Amino acid sequence: MDGAVNPFSPTAVARVSEDGVTGPTVVTAAIRDAVGHLENYLRTGESVTVAVLGDYGTGKTHLAVELLARTRAAGEPVGGAIYLDAPADTFRAVSRQLLGRLSREAVRALVRQATDGIEPAAGARAERLREELAGVTADPSFGIVLAMLLEPVTEAAAWDWLTGYPPGPELVAAGVTAPTDVEAAAVETMAVLAVLHAHRRRRFVLVLDELHNLLAGRPGDEAMARLAGLIGAFASSGALLVLSGLPDLLHLLSPEVRQRIGPIVRMSALSVPDVEEFIRRSQARTFGQARLTPFTPETVDYLTNLADGVPRRVIRLCYDLYQRATQAGTPVTHVMVREAVRVQFDLASRQDVAATVRRVLTQDGWTYQRDHLLGSVRDLPVDFWIPLDEQDAGCGVLLSESVLKAEEVDELHRRVVAIRATVPDSEAILVVVGHLPPELAAELAASFSVEPIVYDPQTFAEDLSGSVKASMRRLEQAVGADAMTSVRQRVERIHRQQSNTQRSIEQLSYQLAELRGELGGSRSAGAGFDPGPATAPDTPELPGRVAQVFVEVMGALDQLTGVDRQLSDAFAPRRGAIADEGGASLRARLRSRDVQRALGTSMMLRRLIVAFRDGVAQWYDSHRRDPQATDPEALDRLCDTYDGLAEYLPLFQLDVLGDRSEADGAADQPDRSPRWSEARSLFDGLSGRVRQLMVAR
Repeated sequence: MDGAVNPFSPTAVARVSEDGVTGPTVVTAAIRDAVGHLENYLRTGESVTVAVLGDYGTGKTHLAVELLARTRAAGEPVGGAIYLDAPADTFRAVSRQLLGRLSREAVRALVRQATDGIEPAAGARAERLREELAGVTADPSFGIVLAMLLEPVTEAAAWDWLTGYPPGPELVAAGVTAPTDVEAAAVETMAVLAVLHAHRRRRFVLVLDELHNLLAGRPGDEAMARLAGLIGAFASSGALLVLSGLPDLLHLLSPEVRQRIGPIVRMSALSVPDVEEFIRRSQARTFGQARLTPFTPETVDYLTNLADGVPRRVIRLCYDLYQRATQAGTPVTHVMVREAVRVQFDLASRQDVAATVRRVLTQDGWTYQRDHLLGSVRDLPVDFWIPLDEQDAGCGVLLSESVLKAEEVDELHRRVVAIRATVPDSEAILVVVGHLPPELAAELAASFSVEPIVYDPQTFAEDLSGSVKASMRRLEQAVGADAMTSVRQRVERIHRQQSNTQRSIEQLSYQLAELRGELGGSRSAGAGFDPGPATAPDTPELPGRVAQVFVEVMGALDQLTGVDRQLSDAFAPRRGAIADEGGASLRARLRSRDVQRALGTSMMLRRLIVAFRDGVAQWYDSHRRDPQATDPEALDRLCDTYDGLAEYLPLFQLDVLGDRSEADGAADQPDRSPRWSEARSLFDGLSGRVRQLMVAR
């Protein structure tokens, strides 16, 4: 195996060059369609606008480069092939980019060809150019400026006007005026260049990539008018225009513009044979031999499914897996593929997800059994079994790697049947750690109690918590548990939740006390800490900007809960009209167990932030008085401790506080509660901001 050279790209990003594509091209349906439209244009000269649609990483740019390479290789009567990457700016910026791709000398050559046989007088050339350009612009200034571009004395001034600058004295004297609409003038400039390229029926191809960038955030009517003008001008000049963008590009276009677009090419996923061909071609380019090794047909099938056939993902995986196989001296294995997918796409491992499941069940107060065996020893154990107290019933949570084949669906179905055969009154929840195609998800939903949960770190805790609660409620109804039993079970679960929270507080206190002891703080290792918002008297001060960060975070938490404001209202001196009789608004909130849990979580988060702030202050004081080489590592440990403890808090429970603040009309108040999505970023990013500010000092 040629381990010294990796035949695959580490970035999988297509680069545009005069030499054409930088990697092998697999002829997919999209490539075949686009090339067919190009070949028809090169053969007949019939102008057309083609739209190429696809998501990021699906090969749009690679396809564009392939079209340009084929155009340049066609020879006469091709006049030019140009690629532009649309900026998130203006049509004038696109026009300047086009002029830059061409260069001043190239445009001068095009003008000479268009006025070949005309006497060199500027007036005669300007007249001929006005005739040539009549189909795309009625502005006589273009003919005058292009003619002056051939004169050494006025060449620079003419080029400046074409790039969008006001006319200089020489041009003004010749009758050239500044355009009243610079965007419309930019579109006309591009159309003029297309006409010059297509002179004498030569072929001209322009690819405008990432078009959605140009249209995003722009006034709809103006943008559509400019784009419609560009498409119409290229059609009049006999050029081929390729517009490339994201799948929703067509939805951004007005009906008039959509009608002007001809064929639509949609990028599609790579199939397993496509990936095999790509691997063989890549190795043939590098080693001179088309081979599949170190991949196997089975691992190619596996990686293609895990990558959803997205070309960029496939190429990155091929690069990583080739490296792994080369270093190990073995073929690519399924284990290698799973690990590469997890690393490349930042996916959680099965162990990580199991830890999250344990945390959610514990925080919600459920009793559970890990790797519980139901049935015979031949059956696989249930990853998590949640029994219904004093009933022969329960809910199982099953963890699975990616589900990609019908055989894997059948195996999971057999597991559910075995569970229900042993415990008829049972529910089952499937958690997929990896990939689950929609069609297989629909089949599994019919077997399990609820639709399978595909692990997403942002939503998993909430999804699992809700699914378990719903499943256990259905079980209570199915077994006919009496009301008193249900109430007792729920009270016990709430008690377990409170006990778990108290243990977390005690553990946090102990860990923070240990940290203070390591940092040489003035408090003893066994001392408690002040959970209040104010810094303790013996806590050193923080630098101004770092202190402000903590003020902002604490302020966001206070505004999110709104408890301080409601408590103040409840005990405010009253005369005449009473705004909040006896704390009515707070009592209304406290009737909800969800709010109670959320307020408990907010209190714990507040204590955690205060303790983190005090620990950083102690570190800063020690570092300022006696700097040590190990200080950065000590600061990292503080920040990692905050992150690790914050991870164990059920912060998703705080959603209810933000929802209720908005429902209660808090949005009308000057200190209205921030949305939880905004406040969450402050808590999650706290350690990173503190570390960055401290290191920058």
